[in-house]
Amino acid sequence: MSTFVVECDAATWQRAGFATMNEAETLKYCETVFAQTLGGHRLVSNKSVWRNFPNLRNARWSSGNVVLIGDALRTAHFSIGSGTRLAMEDAIALAKALREHPGNALVAFEAARRPIVDKLVAAADASGDWYERFPEHMRLAPRDFAWSYIQRSGRIDRERLRQ
Repeated sequence: MSTFVVECDAATWQRAGFATMNEAETLKYCETVFAQTLGGHRLVSNKSVWRNFPNLRNARWSSGNVVLIGDALRTAHFSIGSGTRLAMEDAIALAKALREHPGNALVAFEAARRPIVDKLVAAADASGDWYERFPEHMRLAPRDFAWSYIQRSGRIDRERLRQ
């Protein structure tokens, strides 16, 4: 089992008729479109819905004794696959801050995590923006398309790739 994410622009959405399809019709349509990729396997629904990615940000990470972590704090576009990782790392950092800074844990938690989170969220936003311009990328030659994809988050350049 794995996640199968289908992204399309507004024109494709309209041409396919997704706005009028229910979940079962959408799955059937996608199974037909991606039949070769699926290799005879079926798509399994998990309350599959079409939506625009919710780009959530909170200026404040806590209020009183309530702390936001993971997607409740901020979302990271699923194209970089870091949402669960960010949530788990938030929980670990919060536990560490509570243990090591009992009188000032929330400030310590945010000070430790914000630079890391900001960097990953910027990469996720850049990757999400790349997908928003997908039709432009489809006009590229295969090698240029691959290079564009590799660089989509802004975290990989020639030197890092070489390393």
